[in-house]
Amino acid sequence: MSAVIKTRSLNKDLAAKAQSATRSLLARCAADNRWLETALPVNGPARAKAAVWAHDEAAPTTWEATTPAGAYAVLLLLDEARLSLRSDDHALEERTCHAGSYYVSRPGETVTVHTAGPCRALHVAVPVQLFWASDDASHACFSMGPAHDALLLQLARTLLEMHGDCREHALAAQIMELFVDRLRHLRAAAAPRACATRKTVLPQWRMQRVDDYVKEHLADHITLNDMAAAAGLSPMHFAAQFRAATGYRPHHYLLLCRMEHAKQLMAEMPRSMLDIALDVGFHTQAHFTTVFKRLTGKTPSQWRGDLLQAQGV
Repeated sequence: MSAVIKTRSLNKDLAAKAQSATRSLLARCAADNRWLETALPVNGPARAKAAVWAHDEAAPTTWEATTPAGAYAVLLLLDEARLSLRSDDHALEERTCHAGSYYVSRPGETVTVHTAGPCRALHVAVPVQLFWASDDASHACFSMGPAHDALLLQLARTLLEMHGDCREHALAAQIMELFVDRLRHLRAAAAPRACATRKTVLPQWRMQRVDDYVKEHLADHITLNDMAAAAGLSPMHFAAQFRAATGYRPHHYLLLCRMEHAKQLMAEMPRSMLDIALDVGFHTQAHFTTVFKRLTGKTPSQWRGDLLQAQGV
């Protein structure tokens, strides 16, 4: 019986220590409101580096970065958050994402994350030689997600609990090795689909031409033929490659671009909803309101009201 009591007491002490370390780490993150770089060594010359980002304000914020040439970057949500994500290979419209949602960007990829409110995430930079075996690293390069993994989330939370005590440094390094090993397992599962998709995906330079065309003609009537012509492809091939590259149909992507520009207009200048609707390519305010609510969950007036409230206006 005494052994059981001692074990329970030890578990309580460890839990209290982990909770205290986590509170201390999150307090520092919230105070600085920026990425906190903390190197966590693993076996061998290469190291994975972890960082925690906490944005506790109700106002939206945007984070953008380009993954270094010699590493993969992992962004893992620690709590539920409402956000949108855009990268060279993927686009995630604004939505509520659960804790454990992640995105792995390939070397050299630019990623932009926009959060509509509070958000807390773990960022891990994993050197290519840890992510791939040396004989594969030269030719296997693709991003992963957005997806969800409960084991990555559990390892991330355990890593945070261990971070506050230097005596737990060796254990934290082991947890990081498990984290990277889990990523390699997820990579192996995603590799066949990524290799098959890569052959038919829209090249980045064609995607850029489409994006430039759409943004320049948002107020005009844009058809599938117009977007395909901008990419230099037939409508059928363009639609298939575009969806493989972005996960969206071209028309859906066009609507997302119109909504993003509408948000920018609502935030920058006091104009009527009808004027904004016309400027982003809608013939009526009613149609604009319907599409805006379907894609964002709010009417344009509600969205602008929330923005003004967050700005204290």
